[in-house]
Amino acid sequence: MTLRRFCFRLGWLVLIGLALIAAGTNLWAWHHYRQTDRLQERYHFSQAYAHYAQAVQVWRWSAALHLKTARTARRAGLYPEAEHHLAECQRLQGGAEDASLPLALERLLLLAQSGDIAEVEGVLWQYVEQNKPQTPLVLEALARGYARVLRLSLAMNCLRRLLEREPNNVEALVTAGKIIEQGGGEMEDALKYYRLALELDAERDDARLNLAQILLRDRPEEARAHFEYLLARQPDNAAVMLGLGQAQRILNETDRACQLLEAVLAKEPENAQALTELGRIALQAGKITEAEKLFRNAIASDPANRDAHYRLYQCLAQQPGKEPEAAQQIAACERVEADLARLGTIASKEMSRTPNDPQLYYEVGMFYLRYGKPDVGVRWLYRALKLNPAHQPSHQALADYFQRIGEREKAEQHRLQLR
Repeated sequence: MTLRRFCFRLGWLVLIGLALIAAGTNLWAWHHYRQTDRLQERYHFSQAYAHYAQAVQVWRWSAALHLKTARTARRAGLYPEAEHHLAECQRLQGGAEDASLPLALERLLLLAQSGDIAEVEGVLWQYVEQNKPQTPLVLEALARGYARVLRLSLAMNCLRRLLEREPNNVEALVTAGKIIEQGGGEMEDALKYYRLALELDAERDDARLNLAQILLRDRPEEARAHFEYLLARQPDNAAVMLGLGQAQRILNETDRACQLLEAVLAKEPENAQALTELGRIALQAGKITEAEKLFRNAIASDPANRDAHYRLYQCLAQQPGKEPEAAQQIAACERVEADLARLGTIASKEMSRTPNDPQLYYEVGMFYLRYGKPDVGVRWLYRALKLNPAHQPSHQALADYFQRIGEREKAEQHRLQLR
């Protein structure tokens, strides 16, 4: 065989190999793309996004695919990922801001759902009032956005309208149950929504988990059955392990409860609920010193844990010489109760009545700053400043916070706004 013929054949083999690789890669991407339809029909957005993310690695040139991936990421609550794919979609379309109506709408939905709802709600309600085909998507995003900023009555209004159009919308049913819980509504109503969701999709594990957590209060045996089902499906899920441990503690299956709760702490050493449950078991067994330590650790992890505050008071009240500390602890417990009640009032009533009052956003921000969630608190304070850039309490709170964590430049920026 001449060298020329050998090179010719080798070239053909290389081309065939490259073609096979390309075909295989495209088949792999097509496989993942096809999985998304079934998953989205069942509202399993996180799983659908995982498949889209695989497909878009191959078809990264497709603006339409980036848009679908962005929408699915948003519906799964993956906001940074959604923003990334929207940016890629816009770049592929030539960078024009209004290159396509679907892209423009998806940007509005992302803003609404992530909490910047005041900026876009007027435009989005026009879609609903005009009964456009995108109305279900709009109502879903509005509901989740309103819930994020504690405008719960409007969130429920969106979901009721959505369920009138799509009574089998599992995502709307689950979201409705969560909003009722968030606003301190009737738990039987939340149970109804979760049960309906599970009738439509028995694999909707988040609905089952929320259902079981409510049932713990009055029907622990039924709750235990749901937790056991979930544990078989998700053996490493700390929330499921915790729930089953709580059910077992309530049903006096103490040894089994301790095993599960300690397994939770092995995964999450600062899990306040697991610490509190183990503290309750120790307190019931008369191990006061051990219980006190567990409750203190729970409060350090979650200062808004009302149950841990009250149980710590019980421990202190039973120990001679600790009466003054017990009195301080019951006062701290009452402060937590008052703050939680105020947050509930803001969420269930005031935010819906006066959604543009920066003082309400300030109060929510201060609650989270006070109880160990500074990222959330700062976000609420900046929302207050969006409504009123001169809101003095918010500037003062941010100046104090940034000074405390050593970010003096940011602290000074807010201090300059004080009059």
